[in-house]
Amino acid sequence: MRRAPSRLERLRRRVDALDRRIAALLGRRLRLVDAIAPMKARPRDAGRERAVLKNVLSAAGGGRDFLAEIYRAVLRASRRRQAGRRGRRKRG
Repeated sequence: MRRAPSRLERLRRRVDALDRRIAALLGRRLRLVDAIAPMKARPRDAGRERAVLKNVLSAAGGGRDFLAEIYRAVLRASRRRQAGRRGRRKRG
């Protein structure tokens, strides 16, 4: 007979489900970043990045510092990816 999952196990399953959704959404975001890259003169647009952070943080119910740290990492990774794609385009 199987035992009932503990509260910890149930909560972890919920976190795992959210992580899968977040990963799927970040994948969609990455595809959009790739589509935008050729349209930009340079990978960094500080004004746009401030607007993105402001938008994201306005939607945060809590944990604003946590979310800001994550989105700064997302923006950094997006810039690196766009810069790499631009470099390939120039050589191609």
